[in-house]
Parts: sequence; structure tokens; C-alpha cells
Amino acid sequence: MQLVKEGRLRWELEWACDNCGVSHDGDWGVAPDEVRRPILAEHGYRRLRVEEPISSGGKVLRAFRNAFGVSIGEAKQSADELAGEEGYRGTLVEVSLLAELLGASGIATTIDHA
Repeated sequence: MQLVKEGRLRWELEWACDNCGVSHDGDWGVAPDEVRRPILAEHGYRRLRVEEPISSGGKVLRAFRNAFGVSIGEAKQSADELAGEEGYRGTLVEVSLLAELLGASGIATTIDHA
């Protein structure tokens, strides 16, 4: 699963273990493929778009870095995707967190099915 905790993206995984019963794993940031892929298969992608041209790239970079814990380069790549015609694609939890962080910075967004 993916969730927002303390204003940041987190993923968690739980499975049955023959030796110890139930095991848990998790971390901050974007989920690894083995967690993210089933989420996308079940729920599909969502697309985040900005409603108006972005006047402050720093606010967008900060939102991506705060949400996902990524490098400046990775945040820039994602910000460029967001500013493009197609918008930024992610899971519902990912784009909802970004929309919340961007909204707090005065950047209006919409979320659609991808």
C-alpha cells in the first residue's frame, strides 16, 4: 500500500511468513516496483495537471522533493513532466499528495484518470 504519513509519501508491504507469521516492510518515498506495479494494475494511473502556467519553479521542485525525497535532478524531471501538456502521471496517493503540497504553495491543480 501507499499512504501519506507526516506529510510524506510512504509505502508499506505485509506478507505471510511460514517462519515468523506476518512480516512487514516499508520506507519513505516512491514504492519499489514490486509494490507499485500491483497498485497501478488494480487502480490505474492518475494524471496531475496544473490549472495555470507555473510562475515559480522552486515551489514545484520543493513539492516533489518533500513528497518523494528525490534529488533536485529527479524533481526537475518530474516538474518538467507536470508542466507539459500531458501532466504528471502517478498513483492516486502520489498525485493527491503533490496536489496538496502544490495547493499549499498557491498552485492550483486537477487530477484525472490517465
